[in-house]
Amino acid sequence: MKKSLIALAALAATSAFAQSSVQIVGTFDPSIVSQKNTYGNGNSVSQSFLRNNSQGTSQITFKGTEDLGGGLKANFLYENDFDTRFDARGAGAGASATAYSGGVTQGSTNFGSGGGEQFLSLSGGFGALALGAQNTPTLAAQAQNPFGTKIGGGFGLLNSGKVRNNNSVVYTSPTVSGFTASYAYAFKTTADANGSVAVGAVGDISDVGLTYANGPLAVMFTSYKVAAFGTTLAKTDNNFTATYMLGTAKLGVANFTQKQTGAVDKVGQQVFATVPLTGTWDLRASYGSVNDKTVADKNSKMSAIGVKNTLSKTTSIYARYVQQTNDNAALNAAKKTTSTLVGMQTNF
Repeated sequence: MKKSLIALAALAATSAFAQSSVQIVGTFDPSIVSQKNTYGNGNSVSQSFLRNNSQGTSQITFKGTEDLGGGLKANFLYENDFDTRFDARGAGAGASATAYSGGVTQGSTNFGSGGGEQFLSLSGGFGALALGAQNTPTLAAQAQNPFGTKIGGGFGLLNSGKVRNNNSVVYTSPTVSGFTASYAYAFKTTADANGSVAVGAVGDISDVGLTYANGPLAVMFTSYKVAAFGTTLAKTDNNFTATYMLGTAKLGVANFTQKQTGAVDKVGQQVFATVPLTGTWDLRASYGSVNDKTVADKNSKMSAIGVKNTLSKTTSIYARYVQQTNDNAALNAAKKTTSTLVGMQTNF
């Protein structure tokens, strides 16, 4: 009898394990960069250095899924971003580590040089509901260009750059007739100086997304709103992106508007393309501009062109040239930046 109970327990444990899966995946992405900054005062400085995250995001990620039955699944994801160039524990993590970080992280704090996406979700026929710090719907729209959130893509310049938020709930609907809707909400905090650690006030954030994908056409619209708090005005960022597969080439356009003063403060536009060349090579290009309608009148332009060679399912090499210009730059701010880089990305 005792042996039978042990056998049943072992069988139950094996069955439960068979319905769950956990993966450890990751990315390494260092590159060599030659960069020249020309400042508002006319001075120019050139640097050569290693850069992190020029094509992908260097990270180690743990993710898993458990089948709960009845079409329900429990899912988790935990990213840990790191910098391939520095040992954060030693002298290598000094001033130069932050001067040329080159990465884009926002919203969560993990070990290493940056944060990462992290959430627990429940998914099924109703869609998916995630709690934690999941990527925003707006990020999906802003990252459609060939360079994504990386250098040359204009992320943060042409479209304000939205990655993820702490304390957020994200719902994604099932896809119906090509349409998928999503909604993200990050809770506000009220200023509290009574505890041992002061808490600053932050307005609540909502992000609504709608995607339509049918054959070669994909269209995305998102509206990212930060509520007013204290003396800070409410702000709304709207993003529109459309891509079209013309054979094996991907063509795209994007538009961004930002409103905070009661009128449209900024308008950004972007066109981009990925065109296969011979063998495993492809050509990638992007051009965008942002029109600053405030009295500051700090218009910007960014152009980028590059190639990528996919060596295997997990490894690629790439090269890129990027130029950015900024109008009415302050004396100590960059008026023009040019970057030439070559890099390698490998995934596991």
